[in-house]
Amino acid sequence: MAPRSDLCLSFRCSTCSTNISTLFYPSLPSTLPLFSQDCECFGHSNRCSYIEVLNTVICVSCKHNTRGQHCQLCKLGYYRNASAELDDENVCIECNCNPSGSVSDRCNGTGYCICKEGTTGPKCQECLPGYLWENGCKCK
Repeated sequence: MAPRSDLCLSFRCSTCSTNISTLFYPSLPSTLPLFSQDCECFGHSNRCSYIEVLNTVICVSCKHNTRGQHCQLCKLGYYRNASAELDDENVCIECNCNPSGSVSDRCNGTGYCICKEGTTGPKCQECLPGYLWENGCKCK
């Protein structure tokens, strides 16, 4: 791939090859590689940014509730849909933790929320024996 003179520290992946082997920073001698990694965001972003200190490329403005260097992780409050491919728009599912029964809106990798005392269920929506639901589970 020939060096692009209009390339800056930020670029749009949609305007360049997804199989980038070597790009060159315009102000450096053409023999110094900018990076040798793909701008791969699994379809969740069309923008990447070069981090010079780390000599790496990261995806910018990940969509579909994703985050991470390649938009490969789920945002906090979401978990990975095990039946979806990484490039699926529905790869991250909202935790939907019950705010009255759970410690926070975050869940583990399988969608189970962390429940407050006396509360149970995947979304912390049920009471353990000996507790009654009253905006959360309270001792009887």
